[in-house]
Amino acid sequence: MSTEMLKVKNLVKYFPVRKIGKKQYVKAVDDLTFSIKTGEIFGVLGESGCGKTTLGRVINRLEMEQSGEIQFLGQSISGREYKEDKYFRRKMQMIFQNPYDSFDPRYMIYKSMDLPMKINMVGIDQKRRLEKILETMNHAKLTPAESLLTRYPHELSGGQLQRISILRSMLLNPRFVVADECVSMLDVSVRADVLNLLLQVHKELDSSMLFITHDISVATYICDTIMVLYAGKIMEIGSSNDILNSPLHPYSKALVSYSPTIRKGEKERFRITGEVVTPIDPPPGCRFASRCPVAKEKCTVEEPKLRTIDNNRQVACHFV
Repeated sequence: MSTEMLKVKNLVKYFPVRKIGKKQYVKAVDDLTFSIKTGEIFGVLGESGCGKTTLGRVINRLEMEQSGEIQFLGQSISGREYKEDKYFRRKMQMIFQNPYDSFDPRYMIYKSMDLPMKINMVGIDQKRRLEKILETMNHAKLTPAESLLTRYPHELSGGQLQRISILRSMLLNPRFVVADECVSMLDVSVRADVLNLLLQVHKELDSSMLFITHDISVATYICDTIMVLYAGKIMEIGSSNDILNSPLHPYSKALVSYSPTIRKGEKERFRITGEVVTPIDPPPGCRFASRCPVAKEKCTVEEPKLRTIDNNRQVACHFV
């Protein structure tokens, strides 16, 4: 049996735009290749607009790619929609950034949790499904569960609703979960509780996870492996420990350097200047060249290839 849960090869997703009559493209995901092992939490780290959410939506089949291949559990899922495929939806779930957008405001929490189970035939009857929901909520210390189930989404806090969103996904026993910035809209005081719940259910289900975030401290806390994205391109892939303690790519160094929770008290920073390169038909060469303090002429004309350095560590830089 393969140890790889998900394999992505040369994945491309562009969005067409018009600029003064000329059709151009936002290169949101541009030729990405990586794999996620069974039981692994694989982090996708980068600034807003770098293509993190688009990547998650393409993998989850909410968006269709232009080209490239995605293999899930050894089978190709590229080029096909899975909106009506109950088997696929049970195996791959998604946790969205805004919990208030994840629930139908007309339904009580009980119906929002019961409906996916009913559609996917999890539980023999309504009584068994309710028992399963109550058991799961009590196990996650979301109490009193009976009271929460009779409320509407607007009557709950963001933290409560996001925990319920996580549990709703896990009720289907998925093999793979895409968690898209699932704590970024929550108060700092409740983030740790939500992350610990995510780790708990991940361990109990032995599932794999694509964890999308812009916060490197959160990524290093929860992830086994981190992939650093910038303007739709992979800059570096490595273990969370390697990315945190010895980043290789200049962009990774900047992310670590500018995180106050990681480099508290350090005087010197790996400084970068300028604005993020436009994703609309970006210039040739390295996407990070215009902001990189160590860039040379070669960086502006030749795109660096993603190459393996050591211990399965990969980096896209001419001068590493």
